[in-house]
Amino acid sequence: MAVALQLVRSYQPQPVLLPVSANDEAFVLKLKPGQVISGEFRKARNALFHRKFMKLCRIAYDVFEQLPQAPVRMAGSNQWVTPQPDFNEFRYWAMVKAGFYDVVGYPDGRVRVRAKSVSFVNMEQVEFEKVYSAVLDVVLRYVLSPQRGWSREQVDQLVDRLVNFD
Repeated sequence: MAVALQLVRSYQPQPVLLPVSANDEAFVLKLKPGQVISGEFRKARNALFHRKFMKLCRIAYDVFEQLPQAPVRMAGSNQWVTPQPDFNEFRYWAMVKAGFYDVVGYPDGRVRVRAKSVSFVNMEQVEFEKVYSAVLDVVLRYVLSPQRGWSREQVDQLVDRLVNFD
């Protein structure tokens, strides 16, 4: 059975790793004395900062969703469509615009860019902080612009207030 544990380093009197949550402790207590477990460990990323990033994206998306969407012609056809807003696609767009993407190749020779994953196992905290700052720059440029009454400080304050409210 695989399980994800969070452990914290403590001194008692030697350095030891202790379970962080009640679920982590319950798993450890079920182990028989002397039983060995193994796993891959990483420093946990700041979950509150992850929520802050998602709040930033949600605020920007909510403003974007209110903007008028003009019909556009689909490439290679005479068909006109009105794009439907989608939160995840908006977030991926912002990541790509911020420069955090991978280039993927296809059998027909075409390439596409795909936003990097911001999951905890795929990105360290230092890189994630750079993502947040760059995505904030993107949404300030394209959605929450100063012409619409937004500033970086206002956005940061609103995000912080909403994250702490949840």
